[in-house]
Amino acid sequence: MQTQTSYLEDIIDESVEMQALPPDVFDQYMAEGWRLLGHSIVRHNFSVCRGKMCRTTPLRIRLDGLEFSKSQRRLLRRATDLNVRYGPIRITQSKSQLFALHAAARFEERRPESITSFLNAQSHQQPVTGMEFYITHRDGTPLACSFIHIGETSVSGTYCFYDPNEKQRSFGTYTMLLELAKAQELGKKYYYHGYVYDVPSQFDYKMNFNNLEALDWASGEWRPANRIPVRRWSDLLQKETSGDAKTSPDATDIDSTE
Repeated sequence: MQTQTSYLEDIIDESVEMQALPPDVFDQYMAEGWRLLGHSIVRHNFSVCRGKMCRTTPLRIRLDGLEFSKSQRRLLRRATDLNVRYGPIRITQSKSQLFALHAAARFEERRPESITSFLNAQSHQQPVTGMEFYITHRDGTPLACSFIHIGETSVSGTYCFYDPNEKQRSFGTYTMLLELAKAQELGKKYYYHGYVYDVPSQFDYKMNFNNLEALDWASGEWRPANRIPVRRWSDLLQKETSGDAKTSPDATDIDSTE
């Protein structure tokens, strides 16, 4: 079992100021485990989950030959009452209000104060072209919004938020499917969708995809990772707390938009 001391021995905790980058340089940042966060580009191999330090592992999806699962295709088919608008990132009052609802329900610790924790006024063009999927009900009610940044061969799934009263719609997965389809349409090679933790967390849904790869921090290599179907991470947490957790090697080898 990792101790806090061992985490600190090989710590990665780096940040650079957000700036315009050539698309191929952006690709290199993504391949090295960086991600976008408001006014910075950051990478770290640790985080804090439920008050304890844990490991992070960056994930990406190979787009060549990617096929959605049966349940993912069904999720897309069910969205017949939704309107999806694709265009440049714009921070508006309605999106800020939707983010506030999402943050209040989503974050139990380190709650961000505003949408600017993840995006800024230049996010439509920094570090590369930024686009959004704005999802509303047929009556125009805002339901969800997700953001991507587009490199030469890669797409970063930068962030997503949604109305917490609509969580049964699985907007975290739904917007990822929209982003993956767009990345394939654009002829990109990789889709980067953030980190997962080495303990059960709300980010586990990011592993329920085919063509999954995980970054080995020590070697810098991306290696195939097994898809793990959606699981009730709160149940795993209860087992972990009681000492009954049984975590497979695949789960430990392997964070949304973290």
